[in-house]
Amino acid sequence: MKQAIILIAFLSIFNSCSKDTLVTDSMGYYGKWTLVKMSGSIPNSETTGAAMDWQEFYLFNTNGTFTKSRERNGIKTTISGTYVATINQDGMYLELTYPNDSEIIGNCYGNQKEILYFTDNNNLSNTWKSCDGPGLEYKK
Repeated sequence: MKQAIILIAFLSIFNSCSKDTLVTDSMGYYGKWTLVKMSGSIPNSETTGAAMDWQEFYLFNTNGTFTKSRERNGIKTTISGTYVATINQDGMYLELTYPNDSEIIGNCYGNQKEILYFTDNNNLSNTWKSCDGPGLEYKK
């Protein structure tokens, strides 16, 4: 009886865990996504266009690779890596992995990963803003 209860508890927990699902380009994420808006933690601190601190874009390729390019103060920085698209209960995410560290990787953890998600208006947004980084929104 004890083993049956443990088995039922284990199966219940195992089945209740959400699973991320790998996806193909159903959201149309392949191609170039350009930074269109920056925001800070201060209300009404949004900037767009040439007023932003920097200009940047992502280029997502069909083979699971991407390139990120940023131009700031006349200096262009480019880095490439790989990405995986997943869907979970919160929506669709792109998890980007870089081969080495770079100043243009925007995340909360200081590692070589970035997470982007699709907004309600089908733009891409970063998760860096959740830890006092700038909010960055990209449009295809």
